[in-house]
Amino acid sequence: MPPALQVLVRALKSLPRLAVGLVAGWPAALAELFGRVGHRAKYLKRLKKLKHPQHCAVLPPDVYKRPDPMIYSQSYLISQGLAVTWDNPDIQLFKAGVPVPSTELVADTDYVIAARIWNGSTEAPAVNMPVDFSFQTFGIGAQTVAIGRTFVTLPVNGAAGHPATAQVTWHTPATPGHYCVMADLVWSDDANPANNRGQENTDVRPLASPAQLTFPLRNDRPAPRLITLETDAYELAASPSCEGKPPAQEAKLTPEERQAHIADAVRRAGRGRFPIPAGWTVTIDPVSVRLMAGETRDISVVVTAPPGFVGRKPFNINALAGGTLVGGVTLIVEGV
Repeated sequence: MPPALQVLVRALKSLPRLAVGLVAGWPAALAELFGRVGHRAKYLKRLKKLKHPQHCAVLPPDVYKRPDPMIYSQSYLISQGLAVTWDNPDIQLFKAGVPVPSTELVADTDYVIAARIWNGSTEAPAVNMPVDFSFQTFGIGAQTVAIGRTFVTLPVNGAAGHPATAQVTWHTPATPGHYCVMADLVWSDDANPANNRGQENTDVRPLASPAQLTFPLRNDRPAPRLITLETDAYELAASPSCEGKPPAQEAKLTPEERQAHIADAVRRAGRGRFPIPAGWTVTIDPVSVRLMAGETRDISVVVTAPPGFVGRKPFNINALAGGTLVGGVTLIVEGV
C-alpha cells in the first residue's frame, strides 16, 4: 500500500476516538474556562475595593507600591480638621544664598524658590518627579502665573536624600506688590494626591495702632458663591524629638495606629482650638461676601493689640465656601 494511502487509513481509524474525546472533554474544558473568568472577576473586584490600579498586567497589592509625595499643604490639612498657617514651613525664598521673607521681595529681581518635599511611603520612591512653581498676586483666589518646572528624585521616607528639595529661579514682576508662591508636586500614580500643593503667603506689619491689611478676594469659579472668612491665632509648634525612635522605614503604622495618630494631631492642632487671644481684637470687613464668577472684592483686616504688647503674633485668615477652602493669608504683627 502506498505511504500516502497508509496515512489516510490511520487518520480515518482515529476519527472515532477524536469524536469521543470532543464529546467527553468539552464540558470539562468549558468549566475550566468559566472558573478562570470568575476568578479573574473576583480578583478585579477586590482590587477596585482596595482602590488599586487595574491594568492589563495587574500586580497584587502586596507587590505593587506607590509613592506619596507631599508638602505642607494647607488645603489638605484643613480637610483633616487641622488649623493651618500660610507661612509655609516647606517653602523658602533665597537671594544670593541668603533666606529672604516672602514679604520683603524686590520687584524685577531674581530669587531662588526652594520647596522641601517629603515622601509618605517607606517603600516606593518617585524618580524624576516634576514640580511646578507658580505665583499669584497677593490675595485669595487670584489668577495664577507659571514660574517654571523642575524635576527631583524623591527617595523613600527615611533614606539618604529625604526629604528632597526642588529649586527654581523666579524673576519677580516689575510691578511692586505682594505675591503668593505655590509649589505643585506632579505624580500621576500618587498614593495621596490631595497633599501635593503648598502655598507661601504672608504679610509682616509693624504694630502701628492698629495694624491694618487690605487684600483682594476673588471668586475664580465659573458660578457665584458665598465666601466666609475665619480667623485664628494658630502657629506652628516645634517638631517633637525623634530621639530613640526607630528609623522611618521600620515604623510602619497599622490603619488603627494611623487613625490614632490623626486623632492626636487634631486634638493638639485642630481647627477651632486657637481663638483670638484675650486682649486682642481682629476685625474683618466684610466677614462674608457673595461674589459672582470672576468678581473681586477688597477685604479689610484690622488687628488691635493689648497695651504694651512686645513680640511677634501671627493671625491666619482663611476663606471658605461651603466648608471648602478657597485660600488664605497669614498676617504677622510685630510689636517693639
